[in-house]
Amino acid sequence: MDKILSLLNELDNPHEKYKVVHVAGTNGKGSTSSMLASILNAAGYNSGLFTSPHLVYVGERIKYNNIPINREELVDYISRLQPLIKKYNCTFFEALTAIAMVYFADKKVDIAVIEVGLGGRLDATNVVRPVISIITNIDIDHVKQLGRTRRSIASEKAGIIKPDSICISNTKHKSAGDVFDQICKKVNVDHIQLSQLMKIDNVRLDENFTTLDLSVNGAFFPRLKIALIGEHQIENAATAVAAATVLNSKFMPVNTQDIYNGLQNVIWPGRLQLLRSQPKIVADVAHNLNGFTVLKKAVRNIFKYDRLIMVAGFAKDKDYHAMIRKISSLVDILVAVRADNSRSLSATVLAKAARQYIPEVKQFPRVVNGLDFAINHAQKNDLILCTGSHFVIGEIFQILNGGDYQKI
Repeated sequence: MDKILSLLNELDNPHEKYKVVHVAGTNGKGSTSSMLASILNAAGYNSGLFTSPHLVYVGERIKYNNIPINREELVDYISRLQPLIKKYNCTFFEALTAIAMVYFADKKVDIAVIEVGLGGRLDATNVVRPVISIITNIDIDHVKQLGRTRRSIASEKAGIIKPDSICISNTKHKSAGDVFDQICKKVNVDHIQLSQLMKIDNVRLDENFTTLDLSVNGAFFPRLKIALIGEHQIENAATAVAAATVLNSKFMPVNTQDIYNGLQNVIWPGRLQLLRSQPKIVADVAHNLNGFTVLKKAVRNIFKYDRLIMVAGFAKDKDYHAMIRKISSLVDILVAVRADNSRSLSATVLAKAARQYIPEVKQFPRVVNGLDFAINHAQKNDLILCTGSHFVIGEIFQILNGGDYQKI
């Protein structure tokens, strides 16, 4: 943490000039962050949103009122900060974090929603002093950096809990919840465990919206509509709503209609996103076993199709065997591809693994070739599911519409 703290200190600590909600977790932290930022925009606040990774353009990570920093501005900030970035030998992520902190201060945001990059305790974003710390669900991922048990992973995530704030967590695992309780007591922070304060009824899932009645943290929201589809987004939405109610009661007004408007209009690309209807193409950045467990359930419950053609590619360090095995019962044809990135797994290696679980497997060295095959072989009522790494989904967006996910 010394490098980025020293760098920001030379810039008069821009990260201390606005309120912050800090968001960590294994899965769901990006969706939760985007939903909360959308609620804050609906409430009329100037908000910052820092997320990672990006899909097509690196500036997607840094948004002001849900609009990515444009290329000219980003180049300007890189030029301005480059001497300090070099002086402190910052990593790519540290440099982007610093740029985001300065950009938000220059824009005079009222509040910024900051998503942790990896873990929490030692993450570059952990320079902030949040009014609310959010920890979404905890599962096994990044074991080399965070440990092999939920307790050890929870301990790293809990590093974002700071004095003079409120912690909201949403985990079903007692071992993780106990860790958050202990840390909150240690630093004298109120701990809201959503699993004990949330009730969900009348859920309706379809290809365009998720609707439900939500009771959370003492408030009731009937017929709530979420633009992000899938049952898994319900708890992410509940977490964002809980944070909005806490902000309203303690820090800044956020009314009920702001919450409805924010959730109905949220944009968070590549999360069970329907890209085209003929043939039906869906993109989802499921990249760990928990993500594929959720994806399998969502595809089975929401979409109607004759055959499922899955275009998939993964990073080398992921447990691709387990992920393919998890969803294999739904897949008729798997199309193995490799994204144009040094971290990407070979399509040949992926195809060899997939043949253990799926009878028909094709392989292509590039994403564009695999997607072309899927589209050309899909019949009217088939579903093409594009999934795996962010690199793969980013290339899918570029192929379909020049990278502009809002116009697909």
